[in-house]
Amino acid sequence: MNKFTKGLSRGLHSLLTGMIYLIPLFVVAGIFDYRFHEYFWPGLSAWRPIGSLAMFDLFSVASLFVWALVAVYLLALIFVPAVRPRARFRWIYVVIGLIVAGLVVSRVAYVPLEPVIRSYWFQAYINYVSPILLGLVVLFSVRSEQVLKRFKMAWMIVFSLFGGFVLFEYFTGLLPGGTGDFLERLAWPYINPFGEMEAESANWLSYLFGPSLILSFIGLFKKFVSRGWNWKKLISVEALCVLISGLVLTLTKSYTGIGVVGLILIGILFVWLPVRLRKYAVIGIALMAMIFVATQYNTRKFQILIGNDSQETSLNRRSQIYTFNYEAFKEYPLEGIGPGNYQAFFRDNVDRYLPDNDIPEIEMPPHPHNLVTFWWSDLGIFGFLAAVMIYVMVLLTMSRGGKSAGVRNMYFFVVLYFLGHGLLDLPYAMEENSLMFWVLLMMAIAADDV
Repeated sequence: MNKFTKGLSRGLHSLLTGMIYLIPLFVVAGIFDYRFHEYFWPGLSAWRPIGSLAMFDLFSVASLFVWALVAVYLLALIFVPAVRPRARFRWIYVVIGLIVAGLVVSRVAYVPLEPVIRSYWFQAYINYVSPILLGLVVLFSVRSEQVLKRFKMAWMIVFSLFGGFVLFEYFTGLLPGGTGDFLERLAWPYINPFGEMEAESANWLSYLFGPSLILSFIGLFKKFVSRGWNWKKLISVEALCVLISGLVLTLTKSYTGIGVVGLILIGILFVWLPVRLRKYAVIGIALMAMIFVATQYNTRKFQILIGNDSQETSLNRRSQIYTFNYEAFKEYPLEGIGPGNYQAFFRDNVDRYLPDNDIPEIEMPPHPHNLVTFWWSDLGIFGFLAAVMIYVMVLLTMSRGGKSAGVRNMYFFVVLYFLGHGLLDLPYAMEENSLMFWVLLMMAIAADDV
């Protein structure tokens, strides 16, 4: 290898690694681009690749970044041996094979239902093709502990800034549109890129900041466990991200997200804390639980939860949705409903599957509120098997590694958040959530080789 080739190899490797550090930045940039482009820069819509195919088909700057990163990786394959795939079996390849098979089956069986919220091609690309390609680049390129640490730092910095901006808007209301939903929960930015500035689902923010809170909490906790108590450690990026992510998550009042994060963090404490300190952890957890209930008790969201409000609880609605999902699964077990079809399918069949339903038009669910069911809905039986396999393999990997697995590989705990929240809601489907899911999953798998 001559000097030019060596220089090119080092340059491409540095470029590829640098772009991996930029993934969190472009995930957040895609959020703003998707939601605000009609308000701030509508003229650029005409220049976007593959114009709007359906109501919510829109490629964002995050999509363009994925294409650029994949192109750099393909070029690096020629000159950088370190990023070439290793010749070894991985369970994730079986998952990807099942997803590919599901995309083929769903395409053959696809019948668009009106109104078309998302076209087949857009849903398939945004939820599966693009995030899996990005995830594979991460899996093949991350080969050192240094890259894992720097990526974590980049993630915490970006989401701390983003969370700070969200909180600033929530308390000041300086930007157009509402800052909360009808229950006064933190809900921003906005989901409708084509009409009025409507508030986003509060749960959506919990999908974004739950992983950030876990990632930063583990980083901060490891500092104290390995080096002892020191107040100076509270002045750190990890501490800032814990504070901002925790505040955002609390203000969303997403009790599923808060509960899943809480269980994971409690589990981490009792796995890593020395036995002599666990009684203090129990006291601290009990105090935090009482403070949380005291601050939440008079909110309408909490009153609905305990049955003191005329509004139905979200659990009642979930029960109706899951009954509908079960009936649909029995009728279409192999082919599913089709990518992008769920909301229209629900509207067309709700009277047949739920004859005694009382679901108003405005509350027709856009997705099945469950990760496994969502993959079945889009990809049929192959998507169902792929999702189940991820659950099983992540849990097996974490259980086999024991205590040392969590210390060495914090990313699996972040993936566990997606899987836990995915039992009662859908931390997927939107472009940013799908990208986050696959990037963090592949980071967890790659970390096992480091």
